[in-house]
Amino acid sequence: MAGQAGPWISTPELCAELAISRTTLYRWRQRRVLRQGLHWVRKNPGAPRSDHLWSPTACRAALNEPQA
Repeated sequence: MAGQAGPWISTPELCAELAISRTTLYRWRQRRVLRQGLHWVRKNPGAPRSDHLWSPTACRAALNEPQA
């Protein structure tokens, strides 16, 4: 996470900020609209089931891009 811009926030915080459900957020992650390392990171990288931290700035930018 070091060297990457912006604050990292929890899943509930991002859902509240974007006014979306957790299900919608994870659907975008599965469809690779939001990508690991750019839009989200694991809170504990060594644990595969770790909570996620999200970059709200990067997520908003990705959602505002036109889809191909």
